[in-house]
Amino acid sequence: MAANAFDDRIRFGSLYEIYGALLTEKQRQCLELYFCEDYSLAEVAEEMQVSRQAIHDLLRRVEQTLEHYETMLGFLQRMENTRRLTEEAAAILDSEAKKRKDTEFSRLREILEELNDESR
Repeated sequence: MAANAFDDRIRFGSLYEIYGALLTEKQRQCLELYFCEDYSLAEVAEEMQVSRQAIHDLLRRVEQTLEHYETMLGFLQRMENTRRLTEEAAAILDSEAKKRKDTEFSRLREILEELNDESR
């Protein structure tokens, strides 16, 4: 699997995690079978009693729908920005903590890690 395809799959999963509740039951079922249960297109089609092409088209439409939600709402982008900024702040704190050997810096680092974990 190419790195870009893997990154796309991770992004798609993240979008589904954020916006999945906005999809229809049929869309969610298809995604669950295909991505979570690792069914093939043919297996999903058989399970949902439709054609393989219908599943392929549904997956493409759902991907477009999730991207549309992200364009309109931007939750994934905000989460990624928050994660990046907290990691940057943590690196600065680590650097300062080593210089000063101050326990307050360690506590700040813990707070940043906790915030970063909550944003996932």
